[in-house]
Amino acid sequence: MAVIPRSPESKFDSDIREINESGIERVLQDVETAYLSDSFWDSGLIQRLTTAGSSAPALHVFWAAQAKFNDKGFLSRDISVREMIEHRGDIHHIFPRQYLKENGVSQSQYNQVANYVYVQQEINIKVGKRSPADYIGQIREQCQSGKLAFGGIDSLSDFDANLEANCIPSKIYEMTLKDYDEFLGVRRILMAQKIKRFYQNL
Repeated sequence: MAVIPRSPESKFDSDIREINESGIERVLQDVETAYLSDSFWDSGLIQRLTTAGSSAPALHVFWAAQAKFNDKGFLSRDISVREMIEHRGDIHHIFPRQYLKENGVSQSQYNQVANYVYVQQEINIKVGKRSPADYIGQIREQCQSGKLAFGGIDSLSDFDANLEANCIPSKIYEMTLKDYDEFLGVRRILMAQKIKRFYQNL
């Protein structure tokens, strides 16, 4: 005899009954124990970030974390991720899409969620299809010279803080096409760590 799966309504009813009987704190603790173990944070969540497309749920949780922590947008001194989300700001490829496309990288690879970041439109336009080693190198130069080329970051300490807030490896200014897979791997780990901090601070 086939087992008929419970409808969403019956699962909802059973969850409500369990909360009424055991209390929300006990139910939440049981859920955390079952689903949010160290293996989830250290492996499962990273796997969920190993996907393409800006609609991935884990990516939106990451952006919620950035909004919660009042992080500034990529290479922005004043504009926050929260403000860009509210005003539908640009989502930018850290390794620019055209740069990767022209070098034979597939769509599923250049659209990896770990390659996405919120950025101001004018910065996005100036980055264009340049490699990170090129445009990030220019940002570092403007921090040392004080002559702004684009964006408002004018000190290396602010630059380093911006990379950290956006979970971008500190050696991004040295990275070229051959480093792309390594970049994705490192950034997924950093993104997962930020999501974990976000959850623990709720």
